[in-house]
Amino acid sequence: MLVSKAHRGSAYITVFAATMIILMLATVVLSVTAVSRRITARYSDYIGLYDLAVAGNEQAFFLLRQAFNARNDDITSRAWQRLKDEEHISFIYHVAGLRLDVATSERFRNIFVAEAMGDLRAGMGNIFSRHFFMYQRVWGLDAVIDTDERTISDSYRAATTLCAAADRFHIDTVIQRYEGEYLGVRAIVESSIIWTNYGLREFILDAYTIYRLESAGVVFPFIPISGGNLILFLDEFTLAMVESLRIQAEIHDRRRGAWGC
Repeated sequence: MLVSKAHRGSAYITVFAATMIILMLATVVLSVTAVSRRITARYSDYIGLYDLAVAGNEQAFFLLRQAFNARNDDITSRAWQRLKDEEHISFIYHVAGLRLDVATSERFRNIFVAEAMGDLRAGMGNIFSRHFFMYQRVWGLDAVIDTDERTISDSYRAATTLCAAADRFHIDTVIQRYEGEYLGVRAIVESSIIWTNYGLREFILDAYTIYRLESAGVVFPFIPISGGNLILFLDEFTLAMVESLRIQAEIHDRRRGAWGC
């Protein structure tokens, strides 16, 4: 049977296209297989390292939060005093007392975070060692496990570094396992420590404070009782660790410069 040139041309194109697709799929399969083999081959180098790096970040976070909890009352009082010196403070009714309105609450948060960050920066040297423009805690771990057949021992060395930005802390732990007399590959976990709202704190506004606020033009949602007290519910803030990420060494080193610390 004779086949026209047009049909023969279409057949050639179809066969060529199918061949190209098969070759592309084969290339993808080979690439994935090669990557998987490399990951599998290096898995033993990293096993357990990332978990220990997370633990290093958690420990530094715990120490930082302890330092903050010891100073929380004083920081809150200073932030409230600073807010009272500002203009355009407004309250809204809340349960049996008052709360700051949205705009004033945001200003109070900014003042509180500025006070807290300054306070914690001043005391960082009591928790960590100074390392250039950052703070660092160098630590190690030696583990020995006895089994029926043999004794397994591992030795780790790590450095947890804390960097204070404007309104948060950046933290990372770099850890390595000894392979004989030399340190092996680096495993790095980075996190951020931010300020988050977690509740309300009661402040008593006495008659003198209410009079001072009224004289300064503060807006109340109702006329305060003459000579009486009011309860003010202020937002409370605490530290929270977020964004725990495994980072490649090269990316980590570049980020250090980007943070400027």
